[in-house]
Amino acid sequence: MTKAHSSGIGRPPIARWFLIQGVVLVLVGLAFLLKSPVACYSAFLGGLVFLLPHGYFAFKAFRYSGARAAKKIMSSFYQGEAGKLILCAILFTMVFKWIQPLDVAALFLTFAIMLVTNLVAPFLANGRAQRN
Repeated sequence: MTKAHSSGIGRPPIARWFLIQGVVLVLVGLAFLLKSPVACYSAFLGGLVFLLPHGYFAFKAFRYSGARAAKKIMSSFYQGEAGKLILCAILFTMVFKWIQPLDVAALFLTFAIMLVTNLVAPFLANGRAQRN
């Protein structure tokens, strides 16, 4: 018996992407623990400032699918991107205002590492899916 294959475009494996990014965040945070506890929690905050807005974007951007929902998809992408930028600014403001002491270098370096991880995670997640 043959399985029917869907010809549509599937949703990206968002959960795997976030799992990869979460593992990277934990490893980076633990690496900063070797420097100091302040650097460690600053690194975790930098990662959370990255992950939370991107989670919001993923929720907004990928809730619709199919050609009939093209207008909703575009609208959701724009709303998700705008919300992501606003959340990022709010979270950075909250961290700088309320968290003292803070290792700014660890915060921004972890944020930058998470940006790179965001670019690499889809390739890692898709590579795993193809091997299975």
